[in-house]
Amino acid sequence: MESSEMKTTQIKTSLAMAIGLALSGNASADIIISQYVEGGNYNKSLEISNTSDTPVSLSGYVLKSKYNGLNDWKNDLDLSSITLDAKSVYVISNGRASDPIKAVTDSIESIVNHNGDETYMLFKDGVEHDRIGIDGDVDWGKDKSFVRTDLTPSTTFDANMWIEKPKDNIDGLGVYQEGVTPPPAFACQTESGATPVFTEINQIQGTGDKSPLISSGFISDDEYFVQGVVTARGESLLKGFYLQGLNDDFDPNSSEGIFVSTGSAPSLEIQPGALVCVKAKVQEYYGQTQLKPDTNNFLVQGHQAPVSVTELTINENETLAQALERHEGMQVKLTSHSDLRITRNFSFDYASKRNNMVLSHGEPLFKPTQLFAAESPEAIQLAEENAKRQITIESDNKAPNGEVPYFPDFATDSNQDGSADSYLRLGARIEGLEGVIAYSYGQYRLVTTNTISQENIITQAFDEDGDTLFNVERTDEPSIDDADLTITSFNVLNYFTSVAAGGDANPTGQNRGATSADDFAIQQAKILSALVAIDADIIGLMEVENNGFGENSAINDLTTALNAQFEDEEDHYKYVEIKNKDKYQGEYLGSDAIMVALLYRPSEVKLKGKARVIKTPEQHIAENTITRDNNGTIEFNPAYDKYQRHSLVQKFMIKDAKEPLTVVVNHLKSKGSECIEQWQNFEEDKDPSDLQGNCNRFRVSAAKAIGDELESVKGDVLILGDMNAYGMEDPLLTLTDYSQEKYNRDIFTASYTTLGTDKDGKPLPYETTGSQVTQGYGYINLNTLLHGTDTFSYTYSGELGNLDHALANKSLAKRVAEIEDWHINAAESNLFEYSPKYTGDMVKYNDMYSASDHDPIVITLDYEKGASFNFFALASLLGFGFLRRKLRK
Repeated sequence: MESSEMKTTQIKTSLAMAIGLALSGNASADIIISQYVEGGNYNKSLEISNTSDTPVSLSGYVLKSKYNGLNDWKNDLDLSSITLDAKSVYVISNGRASDPIKAVTDSIESIVNHNGDETYMLFKDGVEHDRIGIDGDVDWGKDKSFVRTDLTPSTTFDANMWIEKPKDNIDGLGVYQEGVTPPPAFACQTESGATPVFTEINQIQGTGDKSPLISSGFISDDEYFVQGVVTARGESLLKGFYLQGLNDDFDPNSSEGIFVSTGSAPSLEIQPGALVCVKAKVQEYYGQTQLKPDTNNFLVQGHQAPVSVTELTINENETLAQALERHEGMQVKLTSHSDLRITRNFSFDYASKRNNMVLSHGEPLFKPTQLFAAESPEAIQLAEENAKRQITIESDNKAPNGEVPYFPDFATDSNQDGSADSYLRLGARIEGLEGVIAYSYGQYRLVTTNTISQENIITQAFDEDGDTLFNVERTDEPSIDDADLTITSFNVLNYFTSVAAGGDANPTGQNRGATSADDFAIQQAKILSALVAIDADIIGLMEVENNGFGENSAINDLTTALNAQFEDEEDHYKYVEIKNKDKYQGEYLGSDAIMVALLYRPSEVKLKGKARVIKTPEQHIAENTITRDNNGTIEFNPAYDKYQRHSLVQKFMIKDAKEPLTVVVNHLKSKGSECIEQWQNFEEDKDPSDLQGNCNRFRVSAAKAIGDELESVKGDVLILGDMNAYGMEDPLLTLTDYSQEKYNRDIFTASYTTLGTDKDGKPLPYETTGSQVTQGYGYINLNTLLHGTDTFSYTYSGELGNLDHALANKSLAKRVAEIEDWHINAAESNLFEYSPKYTGDMVKYNDMYSASDHDPIVITLDYEKGASFNFFALASLLGFGFLRRKLRK
C-alpha cells in the first residue's frame, strides 16, 4: 500500500477509528461494484463505490468470483479491513496492469484476472449483495469496459445498469461518480429527422471481393443507413450480428447478407427475426466485408419471421471460395448439391484456439507433395487450389471440450457395444447443416445456427444405378484377403510405460505418452484391438518408449499384453532385441525418448541372425559458425543439434522362400522444429516454401544413409515406417526412382552432419557440406505401385497423404498381393485418442478407432510356388491404377 504506483488509502480511513467501527454495521449503505476494466494483456480492474453520505466500514464484505462463470463462487477477497469515506471508491487491479491503472489503484489482488467470461459478486455477511457478469461461460465482458449508471445494488446483471465502453477504457477509474448519463438513443433518421434512404446490402456487397462503396483504404468515407433482418448473433468468434437484406436483387453474384461488427456481444434484443436499422461505415476487415457502426448505432424496429435459408450451391465453373464470397454474410444450408466433405476432422485448431472442423468441396484435399514432386508446377497449382476449396465449420461460442455444438450426439454409444455409434469420418458428406458465412483467421467459416444428427453425415453414396461412389464407413478389420505372410507398420503414438505403468525410465527422462494409468489403459486397449484385428506375422512399430528390452520395458509390456489376447499361444509374438554392443549406454536403441521395434510370430517366421542397427545422421553446428544477410544486417546462426531415430534391421526366413526377407523399420526426423537450412533460408518461423516441412534435407541425409547401408543386402528387402515425408517428397524419391531428368529438380542432403561416433564417443563427420543426390536407390513404393499416389495414412491441416510407407526391392515387389492403409485413425476425430487434452469429460472407448494419429499399413505377400505375380507387367498394362482404393471410386 506504500507503493508510489498506487493511491494510498489513508484518505479513505482518515476518520477516527471509533467512527469507522460505529458505522461497520450500517445495513443501508450502498456498496456497489461501480466500474469494470477489461483490456489488453493484464489491464484488468474493478472499482467498488460507497454511494452513501457517510463513511462505511466494509466489515463483512467479501468479493468472490466464478472462473468462466461456472461452478461455485471462490477466490474470496475479504474487504473487512477497509473503510470507505462517503462518496468514495476503492480500486482493485491486477498486479501486471499498466502504469496508468496502477496510478489509481488501491490494492493489487490476484482475484482480478478476468478474460470476459468471469463473474464477480460482492457478498455482505455471507449473502449475495451486488454482481457484475453472467454465469455460464458467456463472453459478456470480453474486450469491454463498463461504468455503472444505476447505483442500486443488484444480485443479477442487467446491462441497462451499465454503460459499455471500449477495452482499456479507464475514464473515471478511481474517481467517484454519481452514475453516468447514457448517451441519447440512436434514432433511425437523418440529422433533419427525416426517414433515411436505405442502402441495400447487395449494393454494399457488390459482385466482387470488396465493396464498391470503399474508394480507397479499408473503410468507407461515408456512413450508410442499412435495414435488414437479423439471422444470427455473434458473441465470441465474431462480435456483432448478421443481417439479411429485405430486397433481393436476384443477382447470384451479390450477397444479400452482411455482418455488423459491434466489437462486443450485441444487446439481448438483437435476436434472429429482429428488424434492425443500422447507421454505419462499410469496412473491409481482414478479407470480410462488414458494417462498422459507432457504439450502439443500431435500432430494433420490430420483428418478423426469420428469413428463408439459401441452399449453398457451387457452380460448375467456380471454386468453393468464389461461391462463399457470393454468399458472404448470408444464412445458408448445406445439401447434397453443396457436396462438402470432411477434410479435417473435428479437432483443436491452433489458429483460432478452439475445436472446429474443415470441409472441402468434392472430395478431401491431398497434400500437394503426396501427389507431385516438390516445387513442380502441379504441386504449386494444387496448393493454390486447396486453399480455395475449404471452409471451416464453427460454432460462435467456443465449443466445450469434448463436444461438437452442431452435432450433440457425437461420441455416444447407443448400442453399448464398446464403440461410438455417432462419429465423424474423413470424407463423409455433411448435409442439413445451417449457418452464416463469415471470414476470419484467413479462412471462410460457416458459423453454425442449427444442429444435425448422424443421418446428416453421409458415409456412403451411390449413383443412379446403385453403384458405390464412395464409402468411408468404419471397418473392424482390414479388407485385404489372407496370403502367405502379413506384415504391418504401425506408429503407436508414444506407447510409454515409465510413468503410467511403472516401467523403466528412458535415457531422456521424458514422458511423451499417457500421464495416468487410466489414459494408458485406454491407449493399450486401442492398440491391442487394432493389432489383434490385423493379426500380422511381422509387426513394425514406431514411437515405442525407448526404455530398454527388459522385463519393465515398453516393448516387453506391449508384447506380453498382446500375447494375452491369444489364449492358445503363450508366445504368439516375440520382440526383436539388438545386440548388447549396439545398445546406447548398454540398454537402449539410440538416445531418443522413443524407438522403433519389431514383433514377429515364431510359428510363421524364423529369425536369421541377430538384429542390427542402422545409425542415422545427426546435425550439429555451433552458434556463430555461419552468417546470413538480412537486408544489409549480417546475422550469425544459433546453435543447432538435431537427431533422428536409428533404424532397426532384421532378417527373417519365410516358408517356400530361398532367400531371407530383410525388414527395416524406420522413423525419420519430424517436420516440427527447424534445421540449419531453414535458418539460412529465413524460414525458421514459417513453413518452408517448398511445402516439404522443416528438416527435409536432414531426412534426405537419413534416406541416403539407409540406402547405402542396404546396398549389399541379398534377397528380399522391405523398408517400413514413418518417414515423416509424403509420397513424392525428396526422401522418398531418394529411396525410390529419383533422377534429375525424371523429376526436373535437384535433391540435396543436409550440411553439418555426423554419423556414428569414434571409440571415444565423439561424433564422426559425415557431410559438412550437403551433397547432391544423383540417383534414387531403386526401391518401389508399394502403395503407388498398387493404388497410385492418392493414398493416405495421415492428415495434417486438412490435407491427406502418406507419411507411413512400405518400400520393396524388385524381388519382393513381385510377391506383393495387396497393401492397405487401414483407416482407423487418420479418418477419425483425434478427440477419441487416449489423451484427455481438449476432450473434457468425453467418453473414451477401448476399440481400435483413434488408437493413434497414423493409420497402420498392412501388406500381404504370396510365397506359394508358382503363385507369385509379376506386378510390373500388369501395372504397365493398366497404368499403375488397377487396385486404386480412393474415397471416390
